[in-house]
Amino acid sequence: MDEMSSNNAEEQKIGESGQSQEKMIQDGKAAAILGYIPFMCFVPLIKMRDNPFALKHGKQGLVLFALEILAIIFLFPKMSQLFWGMILILCLVSAAAGIVYATQGKEWKIPFVGELGDKLKL
Repeated sequence: MDEMSSNNAEEQKIGESGQSQEKMIQDGKAAAILGYIPFMCFVPLIKMRDNPFALKHGKQGLVLFALEILAIIFLFPKMSQLFWGMILILCLVSAAAGIVYATQGKEWKIPFVGELGDKLKL
């Protein structure tokens, strides 16, 4: 039920009347298409910020672009090994910093990781 109401709210954001919605879609169509082309996903994110249709496609294109970059990195064994090595080093440094802050009685939120931890419902 919540999903349906959020979809309705999105549809209302897109345009008040059917005619203005159609004009907005027509105006943003080219930018929305560019949103799915690697490196071009930034066009709707920068140039069409006021067009919800183009912006939504640009955001999806940006996520796909990030996944494509990761896939390319993992195609090369040395790059993949380097990537995971860097992740491991970052985890160890973050754990050490967390231990230092905990021994000092201070709270510390690890960038990105702390936000994900806050979303966990345990």
